[in-house]
Amino acid sequence: MIGRNRQTRRGVTLIYCMVALTALVGFVSLGADYARVQLVKTELLRAADAAARYGAMAIPNGKNAVRANAIAAAGQNTADGMAVVLTNADIELGTYDSVAKIFTPTNTASATAVKITAQRTAARGTGVHLSFMGLLGLSSCDATSVSISSYSPAVDVVTNVPSTSNPWLAGMPDGTIANPGNPHNNPDKAPAAVPPVANGLPLIAGQALTFDSINGGANNFSSTTLYTPDGNPDWIVSNFAGAEHGKSNLTAPINAVVGLFLDDNVPTTEGAPPASLDFTTPQGRNFSSLSPKLRQPFFIGDGRKDDGTVQSFVVPKGATRLFIGTMDGYEWNNNVGGYVTTIHRIAQVRTVK
Repeated sequence: MIGRNRQTRRGVTLIYCMVALTALVGFVSLGADYARVQLVKTELLRAADAAARYGAMAIPNGKNAVRANAIAAAGQNTADGMAVVLTNADIELGTYDSVAKIFTPTNTASATAVKITAQRTAARGTGVHLSFMGLLGLSSCDATSVSISSYSPAVDVVTNVPSTSNPWLAGMPDGTIANPGNPHNNPDKAPAAVPPVANGLPLIAGQALTFDSINGGANNFSSTTLYTPDGNPDWIVSNFAGAEHGKSNLTAPINAVVGLFLDDNVPTTEGAPPASLDFTTPQGRNFSSLSPKLRQPFFIGDGRKDDGTVQSFVVPKGATRLFIGTMDGYEWNNNVGGYVTTIHRIAQVRTVK
């Protein structure tokens, strides 16, 4: 009886040891194999990002060019010590809805985005090798990373801007009056004084716009002298009514070219306007890049710094319309002259997911 009890205890101990060993292998696997799989996923994502961006750059050249670029870029990256290889099935052309965050595949010329799926799978014979889990019968694990990049082509838009374009009437319904009670008792009205929209200019938040050329001249009361797009630097004005119709005030040279970003809503329905911008000094107007907010009028001038360097204007989030107007204090309706602006949106590739 004593001998049999000892043998029984030894058998139970052996079972406990096997269970403990299995658990130990599992814990070691979490610390080693799991970490390895996560590292491979990170390496695959890096390759997918590079492939999606380089592929998107070739969208204007067609599907074959996109695939060639994506395969080349992926191959310059490694995952788990091996070059990342893409098949045609891993490369999709389509469109990307940045609001709904949905990629829709398409093989037509309307494609504006590239989706890359970089993967190492057992089905391809490239699964991530598991050193410890292999002892439990699981020798490899699949790893997949996805990246999407969008392509925005370069666009040039020409806009005629009458000197009578009052920025504070932008986006307002017909019949709206601006700067009432001004010294001449001659307010501006919509739609006559509404500034023009830069039609045909798709706006993407975070993307930079430049004004490659602005020609013409304007004056707030006389046609004998027409000021350049930078306006009259010796006469700095603000809007007579201040923050008006949902838009902030602006301080800038009179007759200068100014801009305003809006979304699709009526500006007066969106709460208090943002802070006012001030371009009183030459230094304030000599910026390299400007990031105005929605409903915040801003100085454009000739679109260049004093040394001729082109200035950039960053599109704010939610912007769907860019209005171009002129600067005055009140009574835009008796101004003379106008400008012709050429707005340039540079081609851009962005990783969107």
